[in-house]
Amino acid sequence: MVSETATIDLDTSDLRAFCRVVDLGSVSAAARDLGETKGSISRRISRLERRVGTALLGRTARKVQPTEDGLAYREKIGEALALMDDALVDLQDAHAEPSGHLRVTAPTDLAILLVAPMIAAFSEAYPRVTVQLLLTDQALSFREHRIDIALRATGALPDSSLIAHRLLDLGHEPFASPDYLARHGTPQHPSELSDHRLLSPFPAGRPTATMFRSAVCKDLEVPLQSQLISGDMTFLREAARHGAGIAILPTVIAQSDVADGRLVRVLPRHELTLHGHLYLLHAGGPHLPAKVRAFRDFFRASLQGSLGALAR
Repeated sequence: MVSETATIDLDTSDLRAFCRVVDLGSVSAAARDLGETKGSISRRISRLERRVGTALLGRTARKVQPTEDGLAYREKIGEALALMDDALVDLQDAHAEPSGHLRVTAPTDLAILLVAPMIAAFSEAYPRVTVQLLLTDQALSFREHRIDIALRATGALPDSSLIAHRLLDLGHEPFASPDYLARHGTPQHPSELSDHRLLSPFPAGRPTATMFRSAVCKDLEVPLQSQLISGDMTFLREAARHGAGIAILPTVIAQSDVADGRLVRVLPRHELTLHGHLYLLHAGGPHLPAKVRAFRDFFRASLQGSLGALAR
């Protein structure tokens, strides 16, 4: 018997051989799987049993079955070997240079605004990673489309096994060009938006009730009828810059134009309660590929820097 405080020096190759014999139910099958001879595997099992001081396998002429002790030992040893393998992969991956083909999906407008400016710097930092952008507002399946990273703009994410990182809030505001406001006047109250040409992603067919809030009015529901409708925020921004009307846009899409004077915030004292968030998603699991980790960390750092610069 071995005391509770003693340790046993075991060969991990013997342990792996034992696990394969239990899993395959045959010494011969384990030998073929591990590329060893049947005699070599038998000697490993015998050596292991001597080291632990008990029989782990019951042998008959036709098959090999684990004893009760052997079955319990297989379960615990399997967990230990898996942890060892995980630790080795993590260590190797941490020091590996990111490489390979990375498939990223993102909404077109946010990709143009946020991803495109950082791609050159990312490619220079990680020359062995090739990036393929799939630009769409649809939530593509990670498995069917072999997605590595998804950027999604939404109010809420469905439950899934994906790991989600919330990157920024996507608050919306009305914006218009100085020329449009000079020609048509500047609304002072949300109810006055009905007197203007509106550009928005709201569906056609009926007025859409939109909620505004302000210091004096907590909840003000205003019906909005859009004259130009598009789900492409970059298109709506461009149309607003050319004086087509007042556009309902995510603030992050318009803030560079506001800084340059090409667009003006309309109703700045009223908050439009149309909010979403930008998320970065990738697969879960213990092993995150180096190329995914590199893009995730680089994009998050680049995003913080670009938004900070726009805010100044």
